[in-house]
Amino acid sequence: MKLCYRGVEYDYTPPVLEVTESEVLGCYRGRPCNFSYVRHIPFPQPVAAMKFRGHAYQTNSHGSLEPLAQMPEAEVVPPTPAYRSMTQARRQLLKEATRIHQDNIRRSLEHRMAIARSQGNDGLLHQLEEELHQFA
Repeated sequence: MKLCYRGVEYDYTPPVLEVTESEVLGCYRGRPCNFSYVRHIPFPQPVAAMKFRGHAYQTNSHGSLEPLAQMPEAEVVPPTPAYRSMTQARRQLLKEATRIHQDNIRRSLEHRMAIARSQGNDGLLHQLEEELHQFA
């Protein structure tokens, strides 16, 4: 399809979606109608044996659950080194964000205390000093 935008012509081909007809029939204003759905590309799901509140189950590649009689302890896979390093990096990032947040709060309190001193507001200054001591 040829289109033009601000004098620049270009070819546009809209994406084609695969549509499947459903078995569900409906009726709209007295006429029968079929519903159609976009066919999705399935993503492979991870296969894992897990346990939740004492009940063992397994996920299959289609994403559905299958009950297990008993989950053997040997099949429990420990976290991979990449997972551990990713977890450590995330913890480090959270610690850094917490430190920066606390520094920003402390700096804001000190700024508010300086303003209260310059205005001679002793009541506010006392409250801010108490808040700073609670924070530290």
